Amino acid sequence: MWTEIILLALLALVAVLLALLLFWEGGLSERRRLRAERIAFKEELQRLRVTRVKPQPGAQKGDDLFSFARDLESLRGAIAGSKICQRTLRRKYGLAPGPELFAAIIKRSKLDTSSKLRLADEFLVGEVGRSMIRSLIAGASIEEAADNAGVPLIVANGQITRLRVLGYIDSSLRPTEIGKRALD
Repeated sequence: MWTEIILLALLALVAVLLALLLFWEGGLSERRRLRAERIAFKEELQRLRVTRVKPQPGAQKGDDLFSFARDLESLRGAIAGSKICQRTLRRKYGLAPGPELFAAIIKRSKLDTSSKLRLADEFLVGEVGRSMIRSLIAGASIEEAADNAGVPLIVANGQITRLRVLGYIDSSLRPTEIGKRALD
């Protein structure tokens, strides 16, 4: 009788261990599924290596967008005083940072005009610039405009310099036509 109980206990223990092996953390079925996925991924990778991927028709637009954004970023840096950005833009466009260079960057891109202008306004003016222009329209000083925009005065002064150089505001801190367009 004791032998039968011990034998049943051992059999139950083996059954529990076998169940743990099969079902613990997914067990064998999960391993089989993962192995099948791994094989499928290897086959797909091999297929992609063999197949030559042709450039997408929109790839040139993506390259143009990247180049446009890079030039706008360089323009921001050049206005902020970066000698490398100034040198790069002078080499590429032959112009110093200002409205002429801004117009040349806009003209060079093959994107549609409204997208170019909207992207340029976002890149060069941004939400801080729009907030400052609105405050300046309302008659606020630069300090008050900085406070309304929630930025330190040094950031506001840099923003004012950029807006002046690019022609978004005039020397009396009033928005130009370009500046009014950027508010929309």
